[in-house]
Amino acid sequence: MYEIDYLPRFRESESDGLVSTKGYFYYFQDIAAGMYHEMGKGNNKIPQKYGVSWVYAKYKLKIYDKCDFDHMIHIATWVSKTDAVRSWQEMRITRGEDVLCEGRLESCVIDMQANKIERLARIELPDDLAEGNMTVGPFTRRLKPGDHLEYCYTHTVAYTDIDLSRHMNNLHYIDMFMNAFDLDFYDRYFITDFEIHYINQAYYREELRLFRENVGDEIRLFAYNKDDEIAAACIIKVKPYEEA
Repeated sequence: MYEIDYLPRFRESESDGLVSTKGYFYYFQDIAAGMYHEMGKGNNKIPQKYGVSWVYAKYKLKIYDKCDFDHMIHIATWVSKTDAVRSWQEMRITRGEDVLCEGRLESCVIDMQANKIERLARIELPDDLAEGNMTVGPFTRRLKPGDHLEYCYTHTVAYTDIDLSRHMNNLHYIDMFMNAFDLDFYDRYFITDFEIHYINQAYYREELRLFRENVGDEIRLFAYNKDDEIAAACIIKVKPYEEA
């Protein structure tokens, strides 16, 4: 297990001045990457040593409460399972005895020249890495669009969206999907669940068209690229504030 204590910053807050969905995703990426960096298996080492880099395939968050800037939070991550090509990391954020958020991340390593998934054996991960304990459970098996998609808006991938690999940073998809709703939505609803699947990479100046639909208690969103392929998809669940 890899753990840190952290004092939230105002820059991580949303329109109500508190940290929630966006900030928790950033914390998860930081600690997930930090664990592998600490082991010498992070993207600061493995591109040069093995010719591969980590990419994130899926995220899942269960959010119980927001946090302010007055109290330290404790963030922990661990690997619950691996197979030949995938690593699953769990995350838990606590403040004292209170659990604020839990999450799950699926990642793999990509050969940087061939642009294909490689076996984890290539980076020599320890055999006893997985601890087995899960937080929020398995991912949705497959996210498929239905017949009642509603167009939201078009996002053009800009310079500030891209990262070292020159494709759209995975966390910027969170911003993009959250912007499919207006301010009144966030004044009325609290996001309790957010699951995102990354399917096809998006690149600088590429246009992504966002659509959404309601399926039971879920809001599903899909980002389509110029080839009408899904670049990313997500499931969001919310509660009215009087019930949150």
